[in-house]
Amino acid sequence: MEWQFGPYLIQGLIARGGMGEIHRAHDTRHQRTVALKLIAERYAGDAEFRRRFQREAQATARLRDPHVIPIHSYGEINGRLYLDMRLVDGADLATQLDASGPMPPDRAVGLIEQVAHALDSAHADGLVHRDVKPSNVLVSSSGFAYLVDFGIAYAANAGTALTSTGITVGTLAYMAPERFGEAPADPRSDVYSLACMLYQCLTGRKPFERDATVAMINAHLNDDPPRPGSTAPHLGAAFDPVITRGMAKHPAHRFTSAGELARAARAALDSTGPVPHPAAAARGTAPQRVPHRRKGLLIGAALGALLVAGAAAGGAVVSRGGADPAADAPAPTAPWSSTAPVPPDLGLSVPLSTPPCDGGFTVVVGAAFDADTAQRLLDEHAGAHYLHVPTTPCGASATTSKTGKDIYSIYYGPYQDRSSACAEWTSASATAGDAYVKQLSATSGGAAVISCG
Repeated sequence: MEWQFGPYLIQGLIARGGMGEIHRAHDTRHQRTVALKLIAERYAGDAEFRRRFQREAQATARLRDPHVIPIHSYGEINGRLYLDMRLVDGADLATQLDASGPMPPDRAVGLIEQVAHALDSAHADGLVHRDVKPSNVLVSSSGFAYLVDFGIAYAANAGTALTSTGITVGTLAYMAPERFGEAPADPRSDVYSLACMLYQCLTGRKPFERDATVAMINAHLNDDPPRPGSTAPHLGAAFDPVITRGMAKHPAHRFTSAGELARAARAALDSTGPVPHPAAAARGTAPQRVPHRRKGLLIGAALGALLVAGAAAGGAVVSRGGADPAADAPAPTAPWSSTAPVPPDLGLSVPLSTPPCDGGFTVVVGAAFDADTAQRLLDEHAGAHYLHVPTTPCGASATTSKTGKDIYSIYYGPYQDRSSACAEWTSASATAGDAYVKQLSATSGGAAVISCG
């Protein structure tokens, strides 16, 4: 049943947890569908919580990293705190791991790289996440990862004891050792949690599987980090030192940043060559490298935020990238047709994406005609995605080179508004001098380049 909450028309419950509820809602002010998180009413009278909530929400709203879920607005209506966030088509990582088990190593590393990009951006802005775990990572249907719930769990549990009912074993599974003492969380605490998540993505298991709170805390404090190669022999030993350093007991012994951990994971992957998926390894055959995807329902951008401490459970082309610019200059093409063939996936570190042509914006940072060039561009632009221009319905001035090679576009986004895209363009231009903003519209054509000047 629909009901009104201020300017929001609540259309249906998405999820419920210890901190409140996530609803699908229509924002009548801006005429858009959003994920609306309503904080549990019991927090309304807690002055300390309200202060922390406002501070953390404000800090998160400032972040402009493409892998941080956008917060449209936050505040209080009729005495109840709320967060208005982007609605994402996909599923949280915990749900995917529960349903499908461990990921192919290249998919796991690609996802960790995206989350690391978000964390490094937050850390540079002085914000520590404090609750990095699979249920706080949303993965869209195109494979784009968003990190959610910056600091909201901390706001809810600051000052409480670890033995309180607000702390769940699910959250403890990723918590750095220093978090169990008096030391404050810092970026290296997030690095530890990210290493725990990498281990789970690779093996399908949490680093320390314990049923009791005390046993879980003891494992983080005293047990050696697990070795993914021992848990999943098909991985070999390449990832073992990455997890060992990432989960070092003392913060000073860990990677200095999330990005450093991600780069070490990428180096480990590159040193092993193609690694078969566990199911195929058991049969002695290696599968084709295809994206590990799972259809998802429309879920709230902050679905992971419900599964925190206190929850019940857990197109157009640019010149760069062509080996022979003269030979591979873009050739004219006809408009996209709904009968276009299925786009060929190059089997890269991130899955081929098919962004909707709904008026959103992308920041194009490169173009390629082959897999090697596309992968190099993706490596140069952490967090970027790629699409197959000939089959995108969003319009392009050219789809193939003069020699007939298909064009792949490397881009960030999509973003809901021009300002967000231009903010990313400003950053991307430092490494991609020919970067530009393009609007995703089936009627825009290849000339619809947006000026950010």
